[in-house]
Amino acid sequence: MKRFLIMAGLALGLTACGNGSPFTSPNTVTPGDPNTEVNKRYLFDTAKNLTANQFTYDAGANTIVINNLPFDGVSSSGGSYTPSAPATLPNGALMYQNTPGAGEDQYYAVVYVSPDGTGALIGAVGTNAYRGFGYGGAYAERPSNGLPASRAAAYSYTGNYVGIRVLRQDTTGAANAIQYTTGTANITVDLQNLDAGGSIKGSISGRQVYATNGVLVGNLSPILLNQTSIDTTNNRTKAAVADTLKNDGNQAQSGKWEGNFSGPAGEEIVGFVLVEGAISDGDTGYDAANAVNGRETGGFIVKKGP
Repeated sequence: MKRFLIMAGLALGLTACGNGSPFTSPNTVTPGDPNTEVNKRYLFDTAKNLTANQFTYDAGANTIVINNLPFDGVSSSGGSYTPSAPATLPNGALMYQNTPGAGEDQYYAVVYVSPDGTGALIGAVGTNAYRGFGYGGAYAERPSNGLPASRAAAYSYTGNYVGIRVLRQDTTGAANAIQYTTGTANITVDLQNLDAGGSIKGSISGRQVYATNGVLVGNLSPILLNQTSIDTTNNRTKAAVADTLKNDGNQAQSGKWEGNFSGPAGEEIVGFVLVEGAISDGDTGYDAANAVNGRETGGFIVKKGP
């Protein structure tokens, strides 16, 4: 039987893998926000059970360790994830999963590293072991940060997006589905626009959804990365809204996104995205007769054009 998430506040009382800061004792989830380093950012929200607070990617060993998720492994330093089969999505993102033991839950994760070898990377993790959206999170890391030189023309960035999508049938009681998603991320930056430091917006288009075995399932509507201003102290977006639209133009899913300028002159932008709610009638998996809700957590790495 799938576990219930009674309410987000009770999530803090569940045991999880991990030790040391920000924990007060081993195996205890605490509400401390891990976003204390300027170049490492987490999609962290305990009210939504987005509790992952450490992603450690080892390219040599081809593993990742993710901390602060309940029932994802027996290690006190976080759950260990190894490549799934197949191990790679068409855009080069790497697919992983844990190996749950007795009483543990199956989690799925994805990592995408900068194709230019800069050290920038993103990761996301999720599970379908709960009747709700379950536990998960996303991560974005940059090696350094800065902004491009100011100019009158806008800058355009393009690159890849990858995510984890959890679907639930609220009226039928059907088991949750978990899928991988891909897309093309496009970000536009205007450094001359607002006194606050400029404007930034974008979209994730050409989205496709894959089963956990790597088989293409179908297509998804774009995610809109709505316009916001730039925090020029930390070289990242200020509070920003993300959403998807129905065929009639009304909002379907909603959430947030964050972009972080990476490199000494902002050569890349790395970031993460969250959207959740009733899926669009333009999406694979839409069911007009039954309420189908989805949560997607993902990330992108885009490169600045000329």
